[in-house]
Amino acid sequence: MANLSDGTSLDGFSKNESIKAASNHLRGLIKEELVEDAPAFGDDSEQLLKFHGIYQQDDRDRRKEARAKGLDKHHQLMIRTRIPGGVVSADAYIAHDDISQKWANGTLRVTTRQDFQLHGVLKGNLKKSIAGINEALLTTLGGCGDVNRNVMCCPEPKNDAFHEQVGQSISSIVAALTPRTGAYHEIWLDGEVVRSSEPEEEPVYGEQYLPRKFKTTIALEGDNCVDVYAHDLALVAMRGTDDAVRGFNVLVGGGLGRTHNKPETFVAVARPMAFVQPDQVVDVAREVVAV
Repeated sequence: MANLSDGTSLDGFSKNESIKAASNHLRGLIKEELVEDAPAFGDDSEQLLKFHGIYQQDDRDRRKEARAKGLDKHHQLMIRTRIPGGVVSADAYIAHDDISQKWANGTLRVTTRQDFQLHGVLKGNLKKSIAGINEALLTTLGGCGDVNRNVMCCPEPKNDAFHEQVGQSISSIVAALTPRTGAYHEIWLDGEVVRSSEPEEEPVYGEQYLPRKFKTTIALEGDNCVDVYAHDLALVAMRGTDDAVRGFNVLVGGGLGRTHNKPETFVAVARPMAFVQPDQVVDVAREVVAV
């Protein structure tokens, strides 16, 4: 019988929930499997990789050929980089473009949620690709998986107090909701393995993390380009008379995700909840995630 570090039994957990809870904060066997000759990760690691911003896939265009020859799938990986607020430096863009040419399939995709995606990465090129992304001062941690994903914002690059405050709010939310685990740095960036008598903790997510992904966005007053009604948490920045942010309208509970053949899951429209001051934004985000 498996148990969490606090003694909680894993009996009754779903397969994915058990994998997360028993992973030692998203470590699992990723580091060990990364150096093995096998072209793909095992099933448990495949689930945990998502939290690190990685999806294990295969080349769909070569499936028929492989099947006809009795061969295994042509395994490859997709890497997703979070770009909070959709703001990326020229150097970071160029770094991603270089990585796409060296170690991916030559394409760099920009998603509707302001992420970069690199496709066709082979397992042997995975670690150096992620290291290159981090050298460009971005991260893939939380790009996928059951945590808060990238925090979006309307792309209106104006240099004034209002937009500066919105940017600060984005940074604060990202810092508060990014997983605290040291696994990412240990596995991908050769970080020192942390050994302490104090247990490693995830103050927001706990040992199981979330049941599903969580999406957050910030819109600007009068501009709903990010679709606040389709997010778990949406904040609408309201402009004050001094052209600074006077506060945020908060909407919660939206989402487009549902599970096939499970009618209890459905698309939902976010609903207005409250108006909060700028210094309350992080506390609100933490509490909504905790619900």
